[in-house]
Amino acid sequence: MKESEFLSRSDARARRRQALANLEELFAKAGWKVERHPEHDDHVRPDLVIRRGKASYAVEVKAAAEGRSDRLLPLWSQAYLQAARSAGDRHPPLVVVAAPKIVPSVAENVLRFAKQYAPDAAAGVIDFAGLHQFYGPHLEGLNSMSDVSPALRNRSIHSESADLFSDLNQWMLKVLIAPELPANLLSAPRDRYRNASQLARAANVSVMSAFRFVQQLQRDGYVHESESYLRLVRREDLFKRWQSLAFRKIKEAPMRFLFRTDPQVELSRMMRSGRACLALFAAAEALNLGFVRGVPPHAYVQRLTPGNLSAWKRLVPSESGEPPDLFIRQAPAPHSVFRGIVMVNDLPVSDILQVWLDVSSHPSRGQEQADLIWRRVLLPIIEDNHGRE
Repeated sequence: MKESEFLSRSDARARRRQALANLEELFAKAGWKVERHPEHDDHVRPDLVIRRGKASYAVEVKAAAEGRSDRLLPLWSQAYLQAARSAGDRHPPLVVVAAPKIVPSVAENVLRFAKQYAPDAAAGVIDFAGLHQFYGPHLEGLNSMSDVSPALRNRSIHSESADLFSDLNQWMLKVLIAPELPANLLSAPRDRYRNASQLARAANVSVMSAFRFVQQLQRDGYVHESESYLRLVRREDLFKRWQSLAFRKIKEAPMRFLFRTDPQVELSRMMRSGRACLALFAAAEALNLGFVRGVPPHAYVQRLTPGNLSAWKRLVPSESGEPPDLFIRQAPAPHSVFRGIVMVNDLPVSDILQVWLDVSSHPSRGQEQADLIWRRVLLPIIEDNHGRE
């Protein structure tokens, strides 16, 4: 081996050791327990495993001689592929690249690249002059904000204000609650999830979506910090916040059946099209929790447009003053609504959580129907949880 090649490899090892030492110190000061593995060439084990409470990461580290984007981006990609192999299912991956000096704009480029092309992994960029930038659950406190560009800082602030009750977040809430509800009231996976990666797989969402959701639950105090799995706490407060969504304006249209046959027969035919589901009071009745009678049935569709409505040839808009046979609603959270539906007598029906949310603001005794569902279905899992907090 030539002397220059030997020195180059020695320098590379020195940079990597420096990066690992800096990370160990950084994580330890932030309260993480750090487990360092011996240097390896087969990439079977991660460089570091860090733990704090229920959170953990398998850390893969690469160090470059120069802090340029064209050096760091390929290096981060290589580290990501190795991390995917070494992390396994036990710990989500955290992929970090380092260099002696990295300007904030380059760090921002690396993190943007990581978010776009590897949303299942957390990412970090550090240099030996004090810059350290991360994104991922529980990692924001490690950032040296004085070295961050305003654009990255603004994005971080914006991400923290993400809606806890977005469409996919509502679905993931249902997945977390599902083990405590009967399968005939909610269709969702029924398991316990140790971390966001497991929740993402079960809910069929991206790992980064699950990371952000779990992070926000933790930040708002809705996840038990000492449990071995993700367990919701302060449920009454969480449910009341969720219920406030019911007062948002919903797009709906009064409709009637063109042929004056039995409305229930026509409604069943429409439900079996695979493009709608029973909602509100009709869904409560189908789930044997009905309380209100005499209200036209409601049905959810993913989008309420003239083109979609025209697909049902036997259905037309109600004329002014004409009593409707049913109301068609545009689902406010289509993923949450349609992934959670249950089948009752071969008809798709909104799950009980969705029904509770939807009837809460309905003027036709909706609050009474919501209160019935609260007493019979939700209050028991709240009271049981109080005894365990």
